[in-house]
Amino acid sequence: MWKEVFEREWEKRPGASQEEMNAFMQTWNDPLSAQELQEIRERQKNPFPKSSPFHDKYVPLDPSSWSFPTHILPDSYVQFLAYSNGGEFQNGDRTFQFFGTHDFREMNLAYEFAEYMPGSVSFAMDGNGNHYIFDMREGPRDGEYPILVAHSGNLGYEDCIHVADTLLELCRGTDEIEL
Repeated sequence: MWKEVFEREWEKRPGASQEEMNAFMQTWNDPLSAQELQEIRERQKNPFPKSSPFHDKYVPLDPSSWSFPTHILPDSYVQFLAYSNGGEFQNGDRTFQFFGTHDFREMNLAYEFAEYMPGSVSFAMDGNGNHYIFDMREGPRDGEYPILVAHSGNLGYEDCIHVADTLLELCRGTDEIEL
């Protein structure tokens, strides 16, 4: 199925092996490890200069309460990973930089999704700083989740837009998504 979806396959990767897929499916939403918590805390730096009135008001994020959604990922995404374990694709003006099994969790932690959009996970970006996101706050409908788009510099449910009801619908779209 996926071979016929995209006009351009800029970077098609080998599909995830069954072993990779099993490990990923069992660990993608595990609680944060002590090492992950430490790395996130070490990244928290006060962005305000000492001369700023906001410098003394800065409070670093506390990732100790962060969690990944407990629902399973949609079969369509799992099938995509079996086709290409990440990679770059395009339809018309719509581009996709999919996360693979090796960087899915890392990207969600780096962009602090559990803080800014709890109950969702980013699975790809568009090359312009926008994330494609599974909204997993509720259970799946027919095995799929609504797909949202939010800019990496402005993550939040109030500023994102709903762009598709399924991964296939999103990927068959050809218009660039503008926020």
